[in-house]
Amino acid sequence: MDEDLLLLIDLRLHAASGFVALVVAPLAMVVRKGGDWHRRWGRVFFWAMLLVAVTAIVAGIMRPNVLMALVAIFSFHMVASGYRALYLKRLHQGQRPARMDYLLHGLAGLVNAGLFIWGVSHLALGQRSSVSIIFTVFGAIGLFMVWGQVRRFFQSNHDKRDWFYAHMSGMLGGYIATVSAFSAVNLSMIQPMWLQWLWPTLVGVPLLVLWIRSYKARFAKGERMHQVTDIRIR
Repeated sequence: MDEDLLLLIDLRLHAASGFVALVVAPLAMVVRKGGDWHRRWGRVFFWAMLLVAVTAIVAGIMRPNVLMALVAIFSFHMVASGYRALYLKRLHQGQRPARMDYLLHGLAGLVNAGLFIWGVSHLALGQRSSVSIIFTVFGAIGLFMVWGQVRRFFQSNHDKRDWFYAHMSGMLGGYIATVSAFSAVNLSMIQPMWLQWLWPTLVGVPLLVLWIRSYKARFAKGERMHQVTDIRIR
């Protein structure tokens, strides 16, 4: 198959799967957490993000674009960690993570460390380009996510609701990254370029933190998990 045609097909799949992810994530947010429709939309979002990551890597190799490929990996790690949190609901009871969990976060740690080191080193050398800023911010956030997830595997004292917060952080963090990519492609009127990529983070992360804190406040007041979500222990 002609390389240009293959790239065109890949980019169209990338755009289509990105659009699906952009649309279905809010649907999962507005329905009851843990309910059938929440799970359906969540699965669609997960598989759409997997296709986004794969097609981005392929496109990044065919027409070298490191930013596209690495940001796709960064985004998928968040979604995958949020999805895996659903299978790690018993860490407070001594449950051990699977090998895939260590592999997922190990690879993500390497990628995010590369992003962060590349960005910081270029900024330190005076190369204050948009790419340097984007790599530094995404690398720092990615490393923080990896550290937070791996720390859960080894800490002795667990909040039994940690899986819930990890699920929210991962899935919503991945959605923020999806909005970032959409903004970078379609909102060129936003300048400078780094702001096209980072405004969703500047807006979305504080909102995510406040949302998680609101749940923690509800639980602190005595509300039970089953009042918030349909729990299905795996």
